[in-house]
Amino acid sequence: MVPVMKTVFLLSLAAACGGEPGGAPVARAWQVMGTTMTAAAWGIDTTQVGQALDAVRDAGDRPARASFASLRREIRLRTGVAVAAGDITDGDALDRAALMLAGVVDSALLDLGGQFFWVGRTGTARRVGIADPRHSLVALAAVEMRGGSVRTAIQGTVSVTVLAPSGVAAAAWSSALVTLGCDRALDDGGAAQVSVVCADSSGVRWTPDLEGRVLVPTH
Repeated sequence: MVPVMKTVFLLSLAAACGGEPGGAPVARAWQVMGTTMTAAAWGIDTTQVGQALDAVRDAGDRPARASFASLRREIRLRTGVAVAAGDITDGDALDRAALMLAGVVDSALLDLGGQFFWVGRTGTARRVGIADPRHSLVALAAVEMRGGSVRTAIQGTVSVTVLAPSGVAAAAWSSALVTLGCDRALDDGGAAQVSVVCADSSGVRWTPDLEGRVLVPTH
């Protein structure tokens, strides 16, 4: 299983709360599959929002919705990498949570083991850190998250962050692409229409669709 970066993200639920219109969020944290899911959700009826989050919590350990055979087959065909079922379970849990919250809350930010998912009728604009593969607590850059899911994987000297519409896609593609090195990760990710930021000894690079959304500090 590919190591997942869990602590380098610049974004935190506490920091996110201050920037969302509509007042303070309803927040929850609970255990899912041996790790912690945290959620901050906004809505006019805070009681209803809280009940929706509780329902997500109660359903957190249900089996995966599907085998994801088609996605895994596509990744295998494009990259030659076989994605393990265990690499996408967190993404699946986030997708199921998002489906349960959609239409009930105005917006919500979910975090499961360092993978994020934004639920909302409109997009967001929050910066997520790009991990330095040599120093996992250091962020080399940041990418603007606007919706969907963001997940980072690290292997050896390579860090790959994938932004995708679903949690499963972000988890699966990051797990596969991190094994290929940055050149192929950017090429194959772009061809598959997922957004990719890759960091290695050469620096930080990204797919063209992220131009203007990646911030690299100048020294």
